[in-house]
Amino acid sequence: MNRVAVHHSVLDPSDPVACVLAARAGGLDAVGLHVAAEPGAERAWEHGAGAPLLAALVDALLVTRIGALDVGRVDLGVPAGTGADDPRRRSLDLAARLGAQFVTARAATDGDPVDTADALASLAVQAEPFRVRPVLVPTPGTAVADPHAALAAVRGTRAGVVLDVVPSAADPEAVAELIVEAGDALGYVRVPADELGADMGDATSLLATLPPWVPVVVGAPRVPPTPRDPADPITPARAGAFLAACRVGVDRLLIHPRALAAERGQ
Repeated sequence: MNRVAVHHSVLDPSDPVACVLAARAGGLDAVGLHVAAEPGAERAWEHGAGAPLLAALVDALLVTRIGALDVGRVDLGVPAGTGADDPRRRSLDLAARLGAQFVTARAATDGDPVDTADALASLAVQAEPFRVRPVLVPTPGTAVADPHAALAAVRGTRAGVVLDVVPSAADPEAVAELIVEAGDALGYVRVPADELGADMGDATSLLATLPPWVPVVVGAPRVPPTPRDPADPITPARAGAFLAACRVGVDRLLIHPRALAAERGQ
């Protein structure tokens, strides 16, 4: 069975421990956490392993049996530092301490003084002792704007790619072909939270060809939600109900047509 995770951005501004509790309440398997390249994450994790949050977060992961799928992110457009001043090393160290499988990376832009392929290859080598695998996230406006460019950038390295799938706009044949093309380079598939409604319609079985070892991540919604009233916070139980509905949507994407036919009594 594919692991199902949720990215921290879906539940912002929840703190990481609240994110773990929500994942548990929603029946998910793992979380993806911000540790760098976001203002809030930079403040929370600026001391790396010395951050006061670390002990509480590790305890929450152990008690709930929720895993840390990935931490993010490394900006490949920023030159690597040295020693304790290297933000990439800090992210990799935190990933290892949290038991994360991946660290996400974003490609350089045209104005950055760094070559994305070289920076990614260097990051992959740097990450190996931490037993963490870098995954490149295609991002419009960078040197790696689509999955094909990402696959070309990771070729020859141990890095992988993140495949973003928007069910309402996806071509099932194109998705299946990308999964085959990516092969072992596929880190995980990410689906926007607002695309995981109860009735998946034509998107049902869209990810049926996904290998069972490839996780599926509930990502940030494409349409930003209406700002919440600070007096009406999202509790773990409330967030858990939302994530439980998202998980149902993920299951509809993953169900094989033969299982679907059996479900319908055909």
